[in-house]
Amino acid sequence: MKILKKILFSLLAISAMASCTKVTNDDISFVKSGTAPTNLAVNIVVSKAGFATITPTAIGVASFEVYFGDNSANAIVTPGKNTTHAYAEGNYTVKVVAKNLTGDSTMLTKAISVVTSELLVDFEAAATTYGATVFGGTAFAKVANPSATGINTSANVGRITKGSSGALSETWAGITINTSAPFTFAGQGIVKMKVYSNHAGAIFKFKLEAPSTGATVETDVVGTVANGWQELTFVMDPSVNGRSFGGFSIFYEFGLQGNGSANFIGYFDDIKIFP
Repeated sequence: MKILKKILFSLLAISAMASCTKVTNDDISFVKSGTAPTNLAVNIVVSKAGFATITPTAIGVASFEVYFGDNSANAIVTPGKNTTHAYAEGNYTVKVVAKNLTGDSTMLTKAISVVTSELLVDFEAAATTYGATVFGGTAFAKVANPSATGINTSANVGRITKGSSGALSETWAGITINTSAPFTFAGQGIVKMKVYSNHAGAIFKFKLEAPSTGATVETDVVGTVANGWQELTFVMDPSVNGRSFGGFSIFYEFGLQGNGSANFIGYFDDIKIFP
């Protein structure tokens, strides 16, 4: 009898379990009614080398999407963190999108200006000589831009004339301009200058003068454009790093004797260093 009762009890238990129905609750719509992040703010610090450190903050945020504004890939930043991006010199609009866990978002844009250079001379100030000293049979003048188009639409530029019809110049003839304050190189040692020549293949030599220590430093770049402005990049010797200079010299068609003709007239403008 006891055995029979145990069998009946087991059958009743199995029947009760079989009659239970599992309840599934897949409705998660309640999490979709979240509030978009608030108090979104972005702090951007741009270094002289062109690196921008972007730090976004917000309340109720799970992640940030940072769009740098220079066609590079965006970055994902978690709360409390930042991202660093290398920019070329120019103006950009940074966009930051703050999202919560359900995808609700808030957006903020911020304009930045990235300046990685130091302007030495642009010939737009009232001065006419800019402290220029000529040597070896050259002439210098601040003149109206002969072709205010392309990369240089400024009003005034510098003109160097090498030699004259009555007197040939020295092969090393040029000009020296002293800057109003010393300039220092920290790591890059790069100089850029816009130039204009009536022929391709003209030789431009740029020489750093009045060094605080050590010797002067110079380098040559050959122009590739005729009758149009182009920007030349002079990569100076690494020894310039950590040193300051008080001026510079410019040589046009270095190595040739000039006769003052059109082939020996060069223009230059917007001299910048990238320290």
